[in-house]
Amino acid sequence: MILRKLTISIMIAGLIIFGSSAQAASYQFGQLLAGNGPANPYFADLEITDNGGGDWTFTLSALDLNTIFGASSFIGALAVDGIKPTSVSTNAGGGVAAVSLQNGGGPTGIFDFRYDLINPHNDKLTGFESVTWHVGGLGSALLPSNGDLALHVQGIGTNGDSAWYVSPVPEPETYAMLLVGLGLVGFSLRRQKQN
Repeated sequence: MILRKLTISIMIAGLIIFGSSAQAASYQFGQLLAGNGPANPYFADLEITDNGGGDWTFTLSALDLNTIFGASSFIGALAVDGIKPTSVSTNAGGGVAAVSLQNGGGPTGIFDFRYDLINPHNDKLTGFESVTWHVGGLGSALLPSNGDLALHVQGIGTNGDSAWYVSPVPEPETYAMLLVGLGLVGFSLRRQKQN
């Protein structure tokens, strides 16, 4: 009886956690995909929230780009491997007045589309700045998985090189859910042995 109640509780908790995590995701960028930048710097965070009805909100926050990449560095685009939205609107901020949709993106255009942060070209997302934009027309598409997103960092070093970085590391919430699940399974087995 106790095991049955515990199993039902775990299933309900899992549905609550999984249901809420399916609506929002956090990404940390740092693994070099292509270009002339440092290999694994942690330099930006992206929060994506599925607001329902096909509307999503993106908030991109740059960390200390100057120390990592040089004084003239900035984030110019976010490339996405997935469904292209039909509309985009921007909360102006971080030196970015408008985020625009463009076809292709990433090194050699391997991603489906990109959100351009430098249109007009004086718009730039530099260190310790953030910008929020809203997109529509995605239906019930899944939030991107790690590796489906790449950031273009431009103005690296004295040569003004650029590099693309991906977000390959699972979110901390994923590890937390795994540890909680393993702990509950262990607790359940221990209780079963005691009875």
